[in-house]
Amino acid sequence: MDVSVIGTGRIGSAVGTALARAGHRVTFGSRRPDQAVHDAAPTVPLPVALAASPVVVIAIPAGGVTALVEEHAEALDGKLVVDAANNVGSPVVNNAEPIRRLAPSARYARAFNSLGVECLLDPMFDGTPADMFFACGPDDRAILEELIDAVGLRPVYVGEDPVVVDGVLRLWLALAMGQGWGRQLAFRTVTRPG
Repeated sequence: MDVSVIGTGRIGSAVGTALARAGHRVTFGSRRPDQAVHDAAPTVPLPVALAASPVVVIAIPAGGVTALVEEHAEALDGKLVVDAANNVGSPVVNNAEPIRRLAPSARYARAFNSLGVECLLDPMFDGTPADMFFACGPDDRAILEELIDAVGLRPVYVGEDPVVVDGVLRLWLALAMGQGWGRQLAFRTVTRPG
């Protein structure tokens, strides 16, 4: 699958590198591509990256998401946009509203935002992958499951509402930071028949 990862910070680099290692064709997009070098995939200017793939992972600081989408709304037309940016401390943590408003033809998904980068880099706990909760339209579920699995995490679909995924982030922050459990914290759902 062709995937563009917008953002070359810790989250974008971790997700993009894992996807490339799993065999996906990844293009990193950056405002300063000459300053962001990745062995796993090329780093190109934003317009080039946005044109390269039908799937776009936005992994930039949340304060820049609205301006990015506003500037490149036409390039996002018809694409699956995966929101990995967190407005931590805001009442609404996700970026669904500006993405849907400014790029109404784009399809929205929420993923790669509810664990620390340490768990994205090393997703295995006692030989079992940690869960990555995600939200998207049902038609895009298989795509997200493939991407999350490629990063090494177990995909857990929660439906279309990104606020549910944001609840997982809030729980992670409360435990990892508020209760001092540390950043090597992840979740695993368990079920039994009956």
